[in-house]
Amino acid sequence: MNLSNFKSSKNKPRACQQDIQNRYLHKKVKLKKLQKEIAILQEKIQASEFHSVLILFQAMDAAGKDSTIRNVFRQCDIAGINSVSFKQPSKAESAHDFIWRCHKETPKRGEITLFNRSYYEEVLVVKVHPEWLSSQKVEQPVNQNFWDKRYQSINDFERHLAESGTKIIKFMLDVSQQEQHKRLIRRYTTQSKQWKFSTGDIKESKLWTKYQSAFDDLLQHTSTQNNPWYVIPADDKKLMRLLVSEIIIKELKSLNPQFPKMDSFDVKDLKLIDELVSGKI
Repeated sequence: MNLSNFKSSKNKPRACQQDIQNRYLHKKVKLKKLQKEIAILQEKIQASEFHSVLILFQAMDAAGKDSTIRNVFRQCDIAGINSVSFKQPSKAESAHDFIWRCHKETPKRGEITLFNRSYYEEVLVVKVHPEWLSSQKVEQPVNQNFWDKRYQSINDFERHLAESGTKIIKFMLDVSQQEQHKRLIRRYTTQSKQWKFSTGDIKESKLWTKYQSAFDDLLQHTSTQNNPWYVIPADDKKLMRLLVSEIIIKELKSLNPQFPKMDSFDVKDLKLIDELVSGKI
């Protein structure tokens, strides 16, 4: 929804404001329904222990990864959800291959794992800052063949996960630079958000063109038929959460998860059940 369309109307400002509120209320109500539907699907996956699901979120800073994860999975059983946020690699992590630290966090059967950033940082932020490869003992400079091999390694890794029973869902939250700047300013000026503020985010935003080029290359090389990317407009957070929720529901339904059948009981067990149901115990 483009709010500028409403702001430009001068004849009925109250009516326009009410229209905006109604639309946002509709999104809020719809999101609650989607949250419940996701929770039911997640419960079936957790109960059956047949499927594992890996959901990745990549974006520029302040695109809304944290709030999207928090809102979309609000009604899920936290026992069946594992959320992992990847920061700058430690010295120990850099001593392994670039996928290692993420591989060990992939979901077991019955679990949904959420990656807030992932191994894709190694062809995004590291591509913008190739000098950081020195911590991985990679000689400089690097050429296009180096990045092509990394893209191929990622595709091979995701194919391996998929063939091993893991469903992969990949989201790129596409925020505009103008909206990103507004959100960074809100972080700086809002006391409850100041803990998130970093001048490093401003420095990275000044490299916007390089990041967009890296995103484009990533999408071109790693959006495959079996593991495609979903690019979600992120300037409207409520709309973004709805779109992400609808896609997750579609992808989880494709797995057709089912609650497992109840175990059979012997005579002694049936007697205990009868006592429970009849109120004798």
